[in-house]
Amino acid sequence: MKKLLISLFLVSSVLAFSERVVKGDKAYADDKGIVYVEGEKTPYTGVIEGYDAQGKLEGKANYKDGKMNGSSKLYYPSGKLQSEATFKDNVQDGVQKDYFEDGKVKLELPYKNGKPEGTAKEFYPNGKLFVEATYQNGIKNGYEKSYYDTGALQSEKTIKNGKIDGVSKIYYPNGKLGSEATFKNDVQIGVQKDYYENGKLKAEVPYKNGQVDGTAKAYDENGKVIEQVIFKNGQKVK
Repeated sequence: MKKLLISLFLVSSVLAFSERVVKGDKAYADDKGIVYVEGEKTPYTGVIEGYDAQGKLEGKANYKDGKMNGSSKLYYPSGKLQSEATFKDNVQDGVQKDYFEDGKVKLELPYKNGKPEGTAKEFYPNGKLFVEATYQNGIKNGYEKSYYDTGALQSEKTIKNGKIDGVSKIYYPNGKLGSEATFKNDVQIGVQKDYYENGKLKAEVPYKNGQVDGTAKAYDENGKVIEQVIFKNGQKVK
């Protein structure tokens, strides 16, 4: 019986310790980012909560041996969850999720070793996908697409090392192509073509090294040229 009581005491002590909660104004971080509670010499293990001037909970995070480990959460003034992320030894890892105040997901951003990695998604308040993009080692790499709140594709482009590279397209809500342009290392080149919603060519604008260069043409919906302007290095010539 005595051994049982001792065991129960030890278990309850461990549980109490693991559930320890302190307010943020009672904790501090040293120059190495290790968190301590005022008056204590051992790195903190437990939960730290932050409050605003009105005493409302702004956020809380789990710590182990003075480092963020586990979940970290931020809250709206209403008390609704605003954002949640996961950390391992002070480094963000896993999918960060941000929320609208009504609880619907606003953003999903995957992290690996403290940097965005994988497919990130941003949503409209109605739950429809707004933007999706791929990350590699913290930098956008691959495709990026945006959508109208109806779900129809709005734009698409290819990104290499954080810069637009290749053909970029913009669409009308009805799915028709509205514009297409070419980029190299984030600099626009080649002929940009704009279209009417019925698919007819609306304009042709030549680019060189990011500037309009050459003869730009505008068309009416019957295909007739209604304006023609010559540019050189971004400046109108005639």
